[in-house]
Amino acid sequence: MMLRLDYDGKARIIQRNYRWYILLKNIRKYAKQYRELVEDCRMYELEKSLIYRKRHQQQILRRINPKSQLDFDMLYDLVEKWRLDRLECTKKRFFRAARSAESYVILDKTVEMFRVIDQKRQEVKRRYRNKKRVRFITINCKPITWHGYKDKLVQVDTMRNQKARELKMIYDSLMKYNVTRGERIEILAMLKKSLEVHNCVAAINLIRHLDQELAYLTRGMRGMSLDYFRGRILYDYLYFVRSSHSCCCVDDHEHFCKNVDDEKLREPVEKNTKVCRSCSRLLPSHKFTVHGRLTKLSTCVDCTWLRERNTLHVNYEPYIFLLNCVRSQERSKESSSAIAFVMQKHDMYHLVYNIWHTRSIVSENKDLFVLRMVRYNVDEDWSPWNCILLTEEEAEVHCKIKDLSSMYSKHLLERVLLYHQLAKNQFKSLKQFEEEYRETFHSIEKKLVYEPAVKVDDYQFT
Repeated sequence: MMLRLDYDGKARIIQRNYRWYILLKNIRKYAKQYRELVEDCRMYELEKSLIYRKRHQQQILRRINPKSQLDFDMLYDLVEKWRLDRLECTKKRFFRAARSAESYVILDKTVEMFRVIDQKRQEVKRRYRNKKRVRFITINCKPITWHGYKDKLVQVDTMRNQKARELKMIYDSLMKYNVTRGERIEILAMLKKSLEVHNCVAAINLIRHLDQELAYLTRGMRGMSLDYFRGRILYDYLYFVRSSHSCCCVDDHEHFCKNVDDEKLREPVEKNTKVCRSCSRLLPSHKFTVHGRLTKLSTCVDCTWLRERNTLHVNYEPYIFLLNCVRSQERSKESSSAIAFVMQKHDMYHLVYNIWHTRSIVSENKDLFVLRMVRYNVDEDWSPWNCILLTEEEAEVHCKIKDLSSMYSKHLLERVLLYHQLAKNQFKSLKQFEEEYRETFHSIEKKLVYEPAVKVDDYQFT
């Protein structure tokens, strides 16, 4: 009967089919995980290529339309690289006579490129000057803001802010040169009508220039440039706005200058100022060149730029990107160290260029777009003597290594320790900042604190 029922054979069939079922289930499960992993890797590589392409496109746009000092440093660096490459190519291709002729052509093209770059720089500087002239109005357009009870944001819109916004609207309308002749005449006529109650020198000069432009516009004279009159009108208008707070044309002489400070449009006076040793100008502290190896502020940004212009232009953009990557990593890891935030672009340039020689210590890759400066010992805070220069992929692998001696060779570890010792000797002053600002740097919050504008009466002259 037991042989006829064959329980053992049926159990073996069930076990065999169950094993096949588990095997197929695991195959489907791991095949799905493999496909998801391959898709994630593909999307990761696609995202990296898109980021790289986007950075490259932004760099091209910045070369075409430079606006900041970093953009112009990039252009100067490109011109210098082009000149050195052409000279090297000339040495290999030509003899002495042809080499001299080719050097003259290279010099002529280099001067022409520098002329175009300086022309664009002057245009940017001119736009910056125009914004700086209206800065005293723009600052007063913003309402007074501070953090009040229970850290709530409080804003107060005073009469001075409303008056500044009206003056700013008039200035913006005067800046519109692409309007029709009728609209321009209407703007000038309204401004002239508002100045009829004034008889001060500033108002009289402004009215005279308004009459001149109105005369040319009403007569319909073509082929004549009015940029000179429009520029004079803008300057006279800003001068009138600056001096209108003390104008006695409208107010009675009995009540004159009682509330001058309430109507005056002024910029906040810089409290922390220093004298530049090179140009002997009194400038705010943020106008000086700062880096981690300085002991005192001595040279302003303009003098530093003039000095570096005669030697070699450095493109600090990739080094600023490396420094920002380090700061973001330290923030994500909630590090209490302040060294990464005290360091400036000059310090990162010195660390990468002079100590690590702008190449990955593992693969000798020199592309600054893909290099990253990460922690050497992952459990310790980042510092110039606890970092390693690797590519992005190598940095991800490095952060997962438990024992560095089992992965890297003895020769490579000795080189890293040598670079760390050099960095420790070069950035000795950073240890003082580390001791002073540690555990307190991250408690500094960027809050809007109300500070009333400093008046001349607040200074005690002795």
